[in-house]
Amino acid sequence: MTCQFIPCEITDEQKGQIYGILSVGCDRQTAAYFVGCSLADVRRAMQQDATFAAGVCRAEAGAELNHMRNVQQAAKDEKHWRASIWWLERRSPERFGPRGPGVVTARQLKAFVEILADVLREDVRDADERQQVLARLKMLAGSADQLLRDCQLNLDAAAGTSDAASAENPDELSDSLAVDGANADDYSE
Repeated sequence: MTCQFIPCEITDEQKGQIYGILSVGCDRQTAAYFVGCSLADVRRAMQQDATFAAGVCRAEAGAELNHMRNVQQAAKDEKHWRASIWWLERRSPERFGPRGPGVVTARQLKAFVEILADVLREDVRDADERQQVLARLKMLAGSADQLLRDCQLNLDAAAGTSDAASAENPDELSDSLAVDGANADDYSE
C-alpha cells in the first residue's frame, strides 16, 4: 500500500489515535496511515516532542507486554501461545525471530564495535591517530547501520510489515563510538 501525504504537523488528537493504534499491536506505518500522515511525519514529531516519543515507545511496549503475558500463560494453558510467538517474531525479528547458524544480530555487532573501539582507545597512543581511526570506524559502523536498515526494509517488505527496524533499533552502531568522551564526528573531516 503506497499512500502519498503532504508533510503535516501531527495534532494532539492524532497523537492520541497513534497511541491507541500502537497499543493494540499495529506498527507505526499503520498508525500513520490511519491518522492521515506519513511515517516520516510521525518520526519528525517524535524527534521534536520527547513526550510524544515516550508515549509511542510506551504504547509499543504495552502491546509487546500483552503478548509476553500470553507466552507466560502458555506454561499454564497451551491453547493460544503460538499466536503470540507469531506476533513477537514479526514485530521484533531482531529479538524474537528464528536465526540460522552463524547469524550476527545488530546488537551483537554493536557490542563487537564497542569492544573494538575500547581496544583502539587503549592501544593507539597517539591522540590524533586514535581519533582518525575511531572516526573511520564510526564511518564504517554507519555503513553497517545503513546495510542493516536496508536488509530490514527488504525483510519487512517481504513479511508485510513496515517499521520493525526503527522500533527495535534506537541505538545505532555508530552511536557507540566516542573518543575520550567526545563523539567521533568531532574528528571527521
